[in-house]
Amino acid sequence: MHIVCWNMQHKRASWHFLHERHREADFALLQEACTPPAEVAARLDVGPGPWIHEGWNGARAVVRISNHIAIEWVSVADIIASASPNSAIRTPARLAVAIATLPGDERIGLVSIESAGKTSERVPKMVREIQQYCGADLPYIVGADLTTWWDSETTVFGDMMHIGLPLIGPHTATFYSPALRQEPSDAHLQLDYVFASRPIAHRLTVRALNDPNDWGPSDHCRIMIELKEP
Repeated sequence: MHIVCWNMQHKRASWHFLHERHREADFALLQEACTPPAEVAARLDVGPGPWIHEGWNGARAVVRISNHIAIEWVSVADIIASASPNSAIRTPARLAVAIATLPGDERIGLVSIESAGKTSERVPKMVREIQQYCGADLPYIVGADLTTWWDSETTVFGDMMHIGLPLIGPHTATFYSPALRQEPSDAHLQLDYVFASRPIAHRLTVRALNDPNDWGPSDHCRIMIELKEP
């Protein structure tokens, strides 16, 4: 199974880029996604939405690109309701969840999530609520834009490991700042990460497509995730 993880920077051009460059992928875990253009939505299985926008941030989404792996989208509103009144998720726009069923009936939970700064420390609690709702025995792949860097003092990485989802990668720069008049060649911060449940972690390879010549229209590069067969 091949997955693209990408913060799209709320750009319509990112949808076209995803469709044109990654037709061989199976799924995409997206952050800051604007409503998909009709011509792209007709070619990709973009899911039920809703495309809730938090200001300029856009939505999180799990999108099916291929049609040979079954997918079941999970209502984030239902996850929040099951954890009420103290849900760490707060709003359905924070994340997107789906369950993929691979050939051989292997089921994998797919999560796209975004959180910023200190609020990223709630991410493990959000994922824990997903585990409790969808099943603690189900393995998960989580693609996350945490807007924090690996060597910061955040507790998110240790807490994710504590709930059984160690960081897989990519351990390299994934972001440049247009506000600082930077270009992809100036990228030096890592804000994007992939976590996976321990039972499948050894089957994953993760790499950042951060070559300046292949960066794409967003200020974040794409991350490719490959899950090898058991």
